[in-house]
Amino acid sequence: MKKTISLSLLLLTSTLTQADIIGAKAGLDYWHTKDHGKAGSAYAQIEHPVPLLPNAALRATTLEGDGDGLNNVDAYGYYEILDNDLVSVDLGAGLHHINGSRYYDETLPMVVADAEWFPGSRISYYSKLNYAKNADATVTDISAGARFQLLSAIYLQAGYRHYDMKTDNGNGHSDTIKGLTAGLHIDM
Repeated sequence: MKKTISLSLLLLTSTLTQADIIGAKAGLDYWHTKDHGKAGSAYAQIEHPVPLLPNAALRATTLEGDGDGLNNVDAYGYYEILDNDLVSVDLGAGLHHINGSRYYDETLPMVVADAEWFPGSRISYYSKLNYAKNADATVTDISAGARFQLLSAIYLQAGYRHYDMKTDNGNGHSDTIKGLTAGLHIDM
């Protein structure tokens, strides 16, 4: 019995060392906005093989604005619903924090849907929807674009991002930020 358990553990260990245990994605984007000055975004994702534990992601965006900058951070867990050569779909939930404006200083619960068509190909297409809402504010953040492979794990990406914020508190303010994006995406 001990030999069987030892042999099973040895086979399991050798299989795990050959498999992809941890995956990572990261990127930087420049966001050309019409009325909100310079903007940039950075993100990172960690994927693992543990079945019930969600993968983790973090994205931060900074806008200079017209004398009144705006920062937001998305932190969320997600699951890969589909992952094949044609399409990759992730669904998740987390928190969206807005800061840096007299109208916005909120942390909202958020849902996330992320899709990529032809992942790992020389040219792929992506889309992402983040929707966050609480009693005082609503945020919708949509982006879509294309990725062009430079090296085995490095891609140039270009697209469009539309970010809409509304507050329902006493200030009752809304703002829409939109424009073209360009950046670098790494998928290991």
